[in-house]
Amino acid sequence: MRIKRLEVENVRSFLDKAELILDGKISIIIGPNGGGKTNLLDILVIMLRRYLYKSMYAVRQPTPDKPCLQVFRENETLSNMTLERHTLGAERDQYIEIEIEVTEEDIQNMTAMQKDSVHLMNQASSNYSNLNLTLANNWDLNQIFVGQRFSYCLKNNNLISPEGSAKYFLQYLQLFEIEAKIREEYGEKSLTTPLVYLPVNRTTSNLKTDIQLSGYEEFSLKRDIDSSTSRSTTPLVSLAVGRLAQKYRLLLEKDSGLAQNEFKNDANIKQLTLLLEELGYSWDLKCIDPMKNHYDIRLVKDGLRFFVGSASSGERELLTYLFAIYALNVRDALIIIDEAELHLHPKWQKTLVNLFIRLSEATGNQFVISTHSPTFISSDSIQFVSRVFSKEQKSHIVRLNYNRLPEAKHLLKIINSQNNERIFFADEVVLVEGISDRIFFEALLDYYGRSNSRIIEIINVDGKKLFNQYKRVLEACRIKYSIIADLDYAEDIGSPEVKALFQTCPSKIKKNLTQNNNSKDAQSFVKIIDEAVQTQNWDAAKEVWNYIKNRHKTLKSTLSTEETVILHDFIEKQRDENCYILEKGSLEAYLPTANQSKDIEKLITLICEENFIERLPKEGIAELEKIIRRILASNQVSKPD
Repeated sequence: MRIKRLEVENVRSFLDKAELILDGKISIIIGPNGGGKTNLLDILVIMLRRYLYKSMYAVRQPTPDKPCLQVFRENETLSNMTLERHTLGAERDQYIEIEIEVTEEDIQNMTAMQKDSVHLMNQASSNYSNLNLTLANNWDLNQIFVGQRFSYCLKNNNLISPEGSAKYFLQYLQLFEIEAKIREEYGEKSLTTPLVYLPVNRTTSNLKTDIQLSGYEEFSLKRDIDSSTSRSTTPLVSLAVGRLAQKYRLLLEKDSGLAQNEFKNDANIKQLTLLLEELGYSWDLKCIDPMKNHYDIRLVKDGLRFFVGSASSGERELLTYLFAIYALNVRDALIIIDEAELHLHPKWQKTLVNLFIRLSEATGNQFVISTHSPTFISSDSIQFVSRVFSKEQKSHIVRLNYNRLPEAKHLLKIINSQNNERIFFADEVVLVEGISDRIFFEALLDYYGRSNSRIIEIINVDGKKLFNQYKRVLEACRIKYSIIADLDYAEDIGSPEVKALFQTCPSKIKKNLTQNNNSKDAQSFVKIIDEAVQTQNWDAAKEVWNYIKNRHKTLKSTLSTEETVILHDFIEKQRDENCYILEKGSLEAYLPTANQSKDIEKLITLICEENFIERLPKEGIAELEKIIRRILASNQVSKPD
């Protein structure tokens, strides 16, 4: 199955109706801390585990005549998976709706379950007392087809009973793991896992990979895993290694000298080995104590052998993903990961992204990932990114709006090239023109008391011409933003009356064309002029010349009283729209004379001084403070003691 949509209302931090669209093989959830990402993943997991799968597990209940008898029990710990109302919605109804799409794999499974129900019941009835696999005989499979979507709704923690084919599909989900266990037990098909949840605390405790089969209780581990949320730990890797140990031990039981080869030639084991080799590791399942059937995972890297317990936190994180997916035979399933980048170096984060892409193709798994890492945001993945954020103590979900952002991939390449992906994880963004602006205004925000409760990122867009591109991305993601720009930005966005206050500056053009060796304007100008001389067609040359003149405009040296009012009123109006145009020109006009040479090292030395604000020219401080006061959205900016 594929999860296509999740709608929530009055659940945990989500008071108002919010919708998460999951239309890709990999869906990525981003946003600042405290926005509600983990709550959203918990809601998805609980809806699936407690209400749709209603996971059951087999417990031994021997009788004198049936010493191997087992009984399937409902997981009583599922009742601990609670979905509280929002603190402001105590008297309001609570709704969750999930939309599921039928896959080809589902149709094949349902057909096989119906066809083999009597056969499996006959095989297993002597060992299980309460099987009900013949429920599948009631399904009308002609009503169910690939691509069909079913919606299941939870109101006030009660699942609304579905009808017709939606009811049949729900019964299929609830029988799936029971039927799969019976098939594996009788050697008909390997047991698969339909849902894996890796909460953020997955490796907070020691990663237990040593398993002693004499004391191994799979039902207990499975029960705990199926009821795990962000508020509990999950022994997922213990279950994975336990199943590997069981597989190997059963091969030894009927061994003809080939048990080890048969184990290594298992399709999932081979794929796991291949992926570990790509990362520079080899591995084996080592029997520590044959008399107790005690096993552990041993790794080899650069000739050094060590057990997983001695691995680094980053290694344990990667191993958690790999063993959970391959040892538990997770195929055509849903894998939910909270903070996927946890403990991983940026290089390994990129490896992980590529691994998820490969796994989604090779295993048919659907990934839902939350992250704080910019590594996961690219021009290819952005179309499947949703942002979760909190406003007025209520969580909201926004999906990138492609109607407002038609060149999304192009714009993301700009952002990626400048390493500015962190804009997606901020509460608010301040766009500035250059690196000096970013360094200075970062220091100014900190000086005037930037709050740790809100993430304000200052982003260097590398020139005012890119303001619009960044604005479009931020607006599509509903991220609040401000702009701090040099005075000549007024000529770009101003009215005809404002534009008339600026004139072409010949000295700037001369400096750029003749003294700047890296000037693209100069390179283009020379090329265009050369072509015009050869072809006698000056149209392109005129266009480039007009472009260069427009790029090098400056405010007239003398303004009349009326012109001064026009400029001042325009700047004030822009401030009301969170666009702060520097009245004195550029940043250099607000710095001490010794720092007006655009020397980055001198600027850094200045802001590192404890009271650097006292060295700034007095006539510019009031304007800077006013800008910062607006950005920090406080009635009064408190000066440090």
